[in-house]
Amino acid sequence: MITEGENILLIDKKGKKYMIKCKGKFHSHYGILDLDELIGKDYGTKIKTHKGDEFVVLKPNFIDYIEKMRKMPQIIQPKDAAVILAVTGLSRGSNVVEAGIGSGALTIFLANVIYPGKIYCYEVREDFARIAEKNIREFKLNNVFIKIKDIYEGIEEEDIDLVALDIPEPEKVVKDAYESLKYGGFVFAYTPSLEQMLRFREKAEKYFQIKTMECILREYESRKLGTRPKTLMIGHTGFLTFGRKIF
Repeated sequence: MITEGENILLIDKKGKKYMIKCKGKFHSHYGILDLDELIGKDYGTKIKTHKGDEFVVLKPNFIDYIEKMRKMPQIIQPKDAAVILAVTGLSRGSNVVEAGIGSGALTIFLANVIYPGKIYCYEVREDFARIAEKNIREFKLNNVFIKIKDIYEGIEEEDIDLVALDIPEPEKVVKDAYESLKYGGFVFAYTPSLEQMLRFREKAEKYFQIKTMECILREYESRKLGTRPKTLMIGHTGFLTFGRKIF
């Protein structure tokens, strides 16, 4: 049931999404919606603007939220976050250390999967930490703990399942990550450039079983004239390097 002031997802007739608070009026080029009409109704309800155009109302999940939340730095895309889960096997109750929280996109993704496991976030920039904290609080997560601390100076947590690094020099954290991880746990480095990836691999291979990959996402479109790949695609975003602690 929809309640006043909560986040809702509106989808227009062309499939465009709007994540807003359920309160007052919403103005769009299709007309004005009176959101107070939705209070007490079930998700899946359709609401019409004053011009007669319909919107569908859904409860946003964490992927919708990540897509629509405020972002400052470039985020780790959901396509890459999904590979992290596929490789590491993170699940309910796992514990994670993350460095370079940015806007909190990966944090929200992982925190939802591992709950009630905890994620400990290291971030040196207070402006990024404030935005990430607001995004996390908005999604009502209580298993995320943010530290204004440089992970290059060490990792405080022990018996961790994953150390995720989205920082300029992840190779500097390899030894500390190894000591923080449980046996069978993983270190992960997200590196946009080949040179960064190679520096990390060179250091990490001394401690971990290593593999590197990238995820290229191509969506298809279907029209009367035929089916083909979309002209625009999400290509290279970063190299994904994983190291597993097995010795």
